[in-house]
Amino acid sequence: MDCIIAAGGTILPEDPLFPYSHGRPKALIDVAGQTMLERVAQAVGGSRHVDGVIVAGLDESVLAGLQLPLLLAVLPDAGSLVGNMKAALEWRLEQARPGDQILVSTADIPMLTAGVVDAFIDQCRPFDHLVYYNLVTRETMEARFPNSNRTFVRLRDADVAGGDLLLVQSRVVESDEALWNALADARKHAWQAARLVGLGTLLRLLTRRLTVRQVEEAATRVFSAPVRVLLSPHATLAMDADKPEQVELLRRHLTAGN
Repeated sequence: MDCIIAAGGTILPEDPLFPYSHGRPKALIDVAGQTMLERVAQAVGGSRHVDGVIVAGLDESVLAGLQLPLLLAVLPDAGSLVGNMKAALEWRLEQARPGDQILVSTADIPMLTAGVVDAFIDQCRPFDHLVYYNLVTRETMEARFPNSNRTFVRLRDADVAGGDLLLVQSRVVESDEALWNALADARKHAWQAARLVGLGTLLRLLTRRLTVRQVEEAATRVFSAPVRVLLSPHATLAMDADKPEQVELLRRHLTAGN
């Protein structure tokens, strides 16, 4: 299967990460001697299941000298996370790339490893759902990264953070783009995502009566196709770099080799 790495995103001067990016895209922030994009690309490129990598959201000129294994294409920024993903899916169709399953990753989870990628893909078998998404519990995150400063959503059966790796079927390109955009905009704010799928779901979230399985059921209703939500034992799937202290944490862990 191919992997799409969503690498778009401009860091503006007022953004707290601007001193780390030096005006370059967020994916090119250095963490212990390599860019975040390189580390993610090397992880997915090392997976025994991945045949090619598509970087979406960057100008090819900014990637000169980077180590990006299995690189198939670099696609310019389409203006949004969903737009970049859709452009990559359409590129695959135009190129008649084989395989119905596509892995999608953000570019800001630099502690991802090939073994974790393989474990996630194997957890998605038998690949009979439209979308596979993953959540990481607070306990899993804090055991690995005690000071991650991640935002957790309080569900009835767990406090969870969203992972940044998912697996989709190629036909997902036919889904409602407006819905995907709304969900992408709400991905850091769970109550907004819950509002998209109905008042009942929102009320259950606000009163901490919403379960992981109910999240899965609500997503299935919204997409009119089966969606699977997986609980992952791998904290690195959710250890992204949205804040300066998270960049520093990632640098420390990668420098120490742990």
